[in-house]
Amino acid sequence: MRSELKKIKTICDDHETLCQSFAQWKKDVDENDAQLRILNATAASLRKRHRAICEQIKKKPSTVHSEKKKVSVVSEEVDRLQREISFVEAEVDVWMKELAEVNDARTNLDIQFIQLRSKLQRSMTNVEVANIDFDLLEKNHCATWKNFLCKTENFT
Repeated sequence: MRSELKKIKTICDDHETLCQSFAQWKKDVDENDAQLRILNATAASLRKRHRAICEQIKKKPSTVHSEKKKVSVVSEEVDRLQREISFVEAEVDVWMKELAEVNDARTNLDIQFIQLRSKLQRSMTNVEVANIDFDLLEKNHCATWKNFLCKTENFT
């Protein structure tokens, strides 16, 4: 009887551990969702900056009276736009790397969910079997106790 109770306790402990794993999985998914929201906001910001750069490129430099000043203004504007484009390209590279990492993490979370769901189904079956075993143990205990009481009454 002790071994059956020990098995039932182990099944319950395993089920509790599995529930904690699900809670951690949910927390990780929420964190992954937050990272995706941040990346989406970053993508929107990068698109906006890209549009602004394109608009600036379309504009002609302001008219300057002197040819030397005009060349200087155009050169400064081109340098500024090149720096801005380089900065945006660097941010896009970082964004793509982060997106790949978040995507990999989500894929792993999806795999983990499938594994946890399978373990949970098995655990639920084990809990049901343990419940049946527990009911059987209780019946046997009651029968043994009743038998003991009957024998005790016969002695008196």
